[in-house]
Amino acid sequence: MTKVIPLRPHRPALVLMSVEWDQARALYVAACERCFETATAHRLDQATEWADGHRCDPELVALLATVLSGTAA
Repeated sequence: MTKVIPLRPHRPALVLMSVEWDQARALYVAACERCFETATAHRLDQATEWADGHRCDPELVALLATVLSGTAA
């Protein structure tokens, strides 16, 4: 993937989003670095619209934080 496109500044600083061009699939890929949810789109405006409207699932974020921090039983 190449060409990282910065998001609009109104997103909360804690939610890191990226929109990248995937040359192999000829698609834009939007990804949330907090909950790892992704979306693909043929047009940049569709990918950025998804990224702007994305809201993380709080239960999933908590579960991922527990598992990735190594505190899961």
